Amino acid sequence: MVNMIGEALSVSRKFIFSDLLIRTFTLLFIALALVPLTVSADQIVFSGKPNMKVEIMEGKSKEYTLSESQSEDYKVVIKQVGDKFYWLSRQNAELIPNTSGFYITFTAKNGSGYIRTLIPVAREIFGQMSETEQQSQYLYFENIVHQMGSITYYGW
Repeated sequence: MVNMIGEALSVSRKFIFSDLLIRTFTLLFIALALVPLTVSADQIVFSGKPNMKVEIMEGKSKEYTLSESQSEDYKVVIKQVGDKFYWLSRQNAELIPNTSGFYITFTAKNGSGYIRTLIPVAREIFGQMSETEQQSQYLYFENIVHQMGSITYYGW
């Protein structure tokens, strides 16, 4: 009788351990299955506000310093959806990213322009600089093809 109780406890422990193992692997599988959904969620990968605008039309160029409200009107926003990038501030044009050194250039597939900025690590370094140092350089520029010329915005 004691032997039967011992065997029953042993079988019970194996069942509990086996059940716990199955539950653990099931939870792990579910968690791993959800990771790609989390990583591929829509996210803003870059946004910036310009403070300078340069227009080149018919061989002539004009430079403008933008007011705060103009800066807000001309802000650039790039969004990642899955593995694709979109230029939200320019009719959601699809962008192709190309990284070279400390820079990443997002080029519109439709040929309408491009945005060049620092890679995320370099942007973090830029953010740690003093305001004076930041004001002495630009974080990005956005070039838009316009008729037979271009419009370029520079900003942070």
